[in-house]
Amino acid sequence: MSHSRIHTPLPRRVFLAAAGSSLLVACGSSLTPGAKSSATNSASGPVSTAVPTGKKITLVVADADDTTMTPSLLAAFHAKYPNVTFKRQYTGWDDYLKSINTTMSADTAPDIAQFVSGMNNLVKGQLLLELGAYGTAYGWSGKFPALDQITFAADGRTAGTGALYGVPGGLSFEGVYYNKAKAKRLGITVPPADVDELEAMFATAKAAGETALVAGNLDGGLNHPFNVLLSVHMKPADREAWAFGHKGAKITGAEAVAAATTLKRWVDKGYVTPKVNGVSDNDATAAFAKGTGVFRISGNWAAAAVAKGLRDDAGLFNAPPADKGGTVHTTGAGVYYCVSGKTKNAAAAAAFLDFCASAQAAPLVATSGFMAPGAAAMPQQSGLLGDVSSGWQAVAKDSGLEPFIQNASTPTMPDTLTTQLQLLAGGKVAVEKFLANLQADFDQYHT
Repeated sequence: MSHSRIHTPLPRRVFLAAAGSSLLVACGSSLTPGAKSSATNSASGPVSTAVPTGKKITLVVADADDTTMTPSLLAAFHAKYPNVTFKRQYTGWDDYLKSINTTMSADTAPDIAQFVSGMNNLVKGQLLLELGAYGTAYGWSGKFPALDQITFAADGRTAGTGALYGVPGGLSFEGVYYNKAKAKRLGITVPPADVDELEAMFATAKAAGETALVAGNLDGGLNHPFNVLLSVHMKPADREAWAFGHKGAKITGAEAVAAATTLKRWVDKGYVTPKVNGVSDNDATAAFAKGTGVFRISGNWAAAAVAKGLRDDAGLFNAPPADKGGTVHTTGAGVYYCVSGKTKNAAAAAAFLDFCASAQAAPLVATSGFMAPGAAAMPQQSGLLGDVSSGWQAVAKDSGLEPFIQNASTPTMPDTLTTQLQLLAGGKVAVEKFLANLQADFDQYHT
């Protein structure tokens, strides 16, 4: 796993940010299902939602999903429509990032691909199928949350506006894992009412000789608490504008300074894993699951490992607001599927995308560790997975899911954020310079 890209701290391969505008209801006006782009190979006209059954169809699927979700969804769709067979081309995460744009540009491009940051560059070349008409025909705005995360302007540089290019198969969000046994022994009662109370819990853990916040920043894993703190402190519209690449957006204001200052203080006070820049994000999760530390900020993709390791001592609560009584805000992402502009089986491919929101798909998505688009159809779960489900419902209620800043703003932001987080944690750059360097990357691309 490469340490040069900040995508890698998302262990369950969640790539694209999930929206804060709406989660379990129709997306806002930024979604334009019927919008037309300059693409000549698009589904912007009338389309049929009937799955072709009169012939055998093979759909090639390219993905880097290392959970059970994608293979389970493919198998379930094939069971429902036996004439549709899938040829899955799974590629490891690093290799997928390096090769998928080339793969989608070839004459032998797969019919369906897992969308990752950077594939928006394919929009301008008409190599992704515009799915607006299928979105309208299937009613995707009422079935899938966060569709504005995979709508793009005609040049592909700006998200949240323009034409629709895919749907999420499964969604994720970040919360605060905690070791229940240690919290009880230390007299810590969760959840905290605000960020100050969470920090006070860190201080209690540190005073008892524990690692308060288990983290790994060798590959930029401090992006998890930083993104969450940005979600807590920044106004959603400002935060989304920056992550979506809207010209003129800033990450240097007082709210972002508060978020970065808080993270820096946690490191400086010794709350975070010692020598955090030498520990990988995956190793941090593994250590926490084995009983190291008291808290860990990560996504629901880590729930399976944490539950297996800590068993009944594993718990999770949502990141607290900046001020008592505030609404829930956190950072989230998703595994999205898009369709090749060169596919000869667009109707079958679109039918699979629609299947991802079905009641039949929901338990498959939930079992893999993701949140299903059809949240009401998710199975009831107990223990840590029950905490995760409850946390997701609370985030959904407050429309509180915000995008990862590194995944949408610029192609180079993953590397920039990794480097800058390492410098910040290592005491090599001040908070204001840290944010200014992120802004410089943004401004260079969005001029």
